[in-house]
Amino acid sequence: MKKRLNITFATALLIAIFALLGLSLLANPALPVTGDQVRIVGWLHADGLRQDDAILVVELNGEHCLAAELHDNGQFFFTLPVGAKAKLTFAKPGHLPKEVEVDTRNARNTPKAERMNRKLEFEVILESEEQRPGLHYDGPVGAITFVNGTGTMKVRHDPRVQARTSGTVDQ
Repeated sequence: MKKRLNITFATALLIAIFALLGLSLLANPALPVTGDQVRIVGWLHADGLRQDDAILVVELNGEHCLAAELHDNGQFFFTLPVGAKAKLTFAKPGHLPKEVEVDTRNARNTPKAERMNRKLEFEVILESEEQRPGLHYDGPVGAITFVNGTGTMKVRHDPRVQARTSGTVDQ
């Protein structure tokens, strides 16, 4: 039995916007990164093993998009400068898009943090629109920051940021 890909208008519009953002990368490359960097490595999971139709957009400091490598198996790679704030948007046709915020301030402010925070790894799981029809996330589903003074990584998942429809919280 062949599985049919059902792309909604909203999903198609989202893909078109992400494609335009990708083209703007070619015309206006991201600012050159100087100084320390944090390498981001992660895995995107959704129905099925292949993620060749998934999209990852990395918006740096609300102004620039960075290039990110997203493989068919869902693994992604990119580098952020220390001191940057980034919004990561993950999308795949037929799935609810998710945003994650990453703030690399304080990532390398102590010798221990300097050694430990060279690479950040995490996973993102996208939910099928079939399982949650008509719903969407109101904002970022999580944030990764580093504690001032120690450089310790802090991960926050906000359970109040839930999918909503008609102004009611879906629990």
